[in-house]
Amino acid sequence: MNFKSSSVRIIEPYPLTRTLLVKPKDRGKRLIDFLHERFSYVGVDEWIGRINRKWLWLSNGEATPESVLQSNQLIYHHTPMVKEPSVPDDVRIIQESEEWLIVYKPSPMPMHQGGRYYKNTLSYILSEMGYSDTNIVHRLDSVTSGLVLLAKNREMANRLQMAFSANEVHKWYYAIVKGVPESDSMTIDIPIRRKRGFIFECGHHLENSKPAKTNFELCQSDGNISLVKCTPITGRTHQIRLHLKEAGIPILDDPIYGPEGDETGNQLQVRPILLQSSGISLEGLSIHAEIGPPENWLNIFEN
Repeated sequence: MNFKSSSVRIIEPYPLTRTLLVKPKDRGKRLIDFLHERFSYVGVDEWIGRINRKWLWLSNGEATPESVLQSNQLIYHHTPMVKEPSVPDDVRIIQESEEWLIVYKPSPMPMHQGGRYYKNTLSYILSEMGYSDTNIVHRLDSVTSGLVLLAKNREMANRLQMAFSANEVHKWYYAIVKGVPESDSMTIDIPIRRKRGFIFECGHHLENSKPAKTNFELCQSDGNISLVKCTPITGRTHQIRLHLKEAGIPILDDPIYGPEGDETGNQLQVRPILLQSSGISLEGLSIHAEIGPPENWLNIFEN
């Protein structure tokens, strides 16, 4: 199964008030520092302007840039006219049973509400399609397309989450990378940790890092770029993207970890990258679905 380009989903501007919960790790931070760290793509002056316009307030009173945050405090952020970035209008139901659902998520599209997105998210779109009670049990980056498994009830969500935790779920991806792997198959086994914000890093001697392992298999190459099958053994954030970089074959158009990536966190991830979740299988629950690399990816090697 190969998917082609689709139409664009555009939402008319609308008012929205978001709620953020202050976690214990952020206790004692100034509000302005917390906001800039959490949403690095918004400048400090912009946040100060929003606070001064009373678009942000705290659960215990009025907010100022210097407000010191407390654990479990709520931050309310009002935007009079939300203008969400457009996303591909291409969410598709691949398989479903009475208890689970496998969908195709295009990119760029977030899984759920956050940052600049609310209605242009997979969870919101699924609710519009009549799947309002689905439970997310694993995630794809906004910039990654492909298959996502969801539960239709809390009991199945718990079973699937336990299966993911026990590494009983087999997943694989395809990526187009810069360069050619050193061998037709390889394994990268390097721990990963959060560097800052939504940027992660990997290394053998990094404190507080978590084990991460990915297998790679060369599928096709023209000597400059390659199509690689990626099978993550663990499930860390940005794992495939980081491990491909460590292998010397970064994803061709990755804005963070690619050949010309910017790891400052200042660059928005607003374009799809050449990484697709292409297969998911859980033998114990008779779950299996897979799709091939997109047709336009294969065309690259035919030119």
